[in-house]
Amino acid sequence: MGKNYIVTFKHVATGHSVSFPAAIQDFSDTHTPDTNEQTFTSQMDPMIQQDGTARNISFSFVIGNSSVDEARYNQQSVNLLLQMMYPRYDYGDKTAVGSYIEISGLSFLKDSSTKNSTKCFIKNISYQLGTEQGFITPAPGELYPILLTISISAQALIPESTSIHEIDTILEAMGEDLEEPWRQPYPPTYPSYK
Repeated sequence: MGKNYIVTFKHVATGHSVSFPAAIQDFSDTHTPDTNEQTFTSQMDPMIQQDGTARNISFSFVIGNSSVDEARYNQQSVNLLLQMMYPRYDYGDKTAVGSYIEISGLSFLKDSSTKNSTKCFIKNISYQLGTEQGFITPAPGELYPILLTISISAQALIPESTSIHEIDTILEAMGEDLEEPWRQPYPPTYPSYK
């Protein structure tokens, strides 16, 4: 892929966000139905019931450090992204502030044709230092890689339909007419790759 993007990660519970100018290395978006299968003696084929669909996303991107200031900024940004993975407990309260993250900036990662982001539960973040490209060493004790690769694995939180009126409006905009009540649990434009 290699195209440059500004990838933004926003911690849903706190509103904190961090952005990276990044070259996307690879991207995968997998949609897997969750099914139950039963077989009966009176039927030749099994009866399959679909309970839902899971959407798993994985991608990796490279961050380049071309100056000391950029390297220090990117180090702080990576640390903030890693901290978003850990739920925070409010003092005196046993309820954790969650670790859902909204990812935006990738044109092919959208919740709908109108929303340019996807809310996720991140399952894995890993990073690799590009040791072959060398390091920036501005002072004793400071060591920054010239290239850093970050890999993300996440499960998308599928948005719910909010109202019949909203669905009718979306379908009209798409040029479709709905004769019976809409029974789909997610918006009719989900997901969108425009």
